[in-house]
Amino acid sequence: MVKQHPGLRKCATAVAGIALGLFSATALQAQVTQVDYTSLTGTQSVSFAPVASGAAPGTNYDNVLILSGVGFGEHFSGQTVTANGDFDTIGGTPSGGLTLQPGSPGHNLDIFDHSIVGTLITGLGPLGFPDGDAIGEGAVSLLFSTDQSEFGFRLAGGNGGNGYISFFREDGSLIDSLTLGSLPPVSFFGFAREGGVHDIRGVSIWNDDVTGFGLSHFRYDVASALPEPGTWAMMIVGFGAIGLALRRRRSPALAQVA
Repeated sequence: MVKQHPGLRKCATAVAGIALGLFSATALQAQVTQVDYTSLTGTQSVSFAPVASGAAPGTNYDNVLILSGVGFGEHFSGQTVTANGDFDTIGGTPSGGLTLQPGSPGHNLDIFDHSIVGTLITGLGPLGFPDGDAIGEGAVSLLFSTDQSEFGFRLAGGNGGNGYISFFREDGSLIDSLTLGSLPPVSFFGFAREGGVHDIRGVSIWNDDVTGFGLSHFRYDVASALPEPGTWAMMIVGFGAIGLALRRRRSPALAQVA
């Protein structure tokens, strides 16, 4: 995650020198293309303002969160989440329509304020909150209420490992999967659907980076639809008070973040 390590301590000066060409993305199919984040035309974004965060290790959330009309959880129904050392790995294909699922208590989501890169959302890995080696090493999945043709985010805390991202249609079918390699401490990633097709409804992200990572600056192109009564409740398991903070403790591994 965005644990303290030499690369991240230098990220304030390294950001300017990090370019898209410093990492590679390998598409398994040619349906979603990695693009420069600054080329994205969408103006929609996610705000973390409505929820509690705080200094590392931040705030643990055991429920699905809905932020700016976008749902955040660990995985979709039908996917498998398995432990690979200290990391979560997502496998399988969502069953039926996309339905967000939270991870088990202490293994779902974490939001914290980093002194250099701002507020981040992360997945919590197998070791669980507030272990410093869990924060940023779990999976994060997003569910849009409206089909998108582009999507982007800022990644912080990379240390040369890999990130994995899969894009799904509303019916759960896979559009494309990409591997983001040689992750730098801070970088922006953008993705665009081939032909401008609007059918990206869900996204799953996980990693095997030695320090894990956090995500922010989510950007997309179609405003959230006003859901009909019960729509989000049907699409999301664990829908509840998004401000629920179960535990806030300091982790020795993260307390030293500058």
